[in-house]
Amino acid sequence: MSYIDRLIEDGTNFRVGRRDGSASFRPAGASDDELERFQSVVRNLREHRGDGYDIHIEHEMSDRPGDLIDLVLVTIED
Repeated sequence: MSYIDRLIEDGTNFRVGRRDGSASFRPAGASDDELERFQSVVRNLREHRGDGYDIHIEHEMSDRPGDLIDLVLVTIED
């Protein structure tokens, strides 16, 4: 089982969309608390980059301070 599969199976604080060769990760909701909790998912994805996937896009929010990420798109290696 790949890191992405384990993250999806065990994870909280995010919503995921998965397609052939890619996955998108977003906060579980729109509240400030949910966005803050999602930052741990972003850190984990960054930390495990190269473990069967690469980060394609990290979208930084422009309407909130603090360099918060609200979307991560990854490409999954075959």
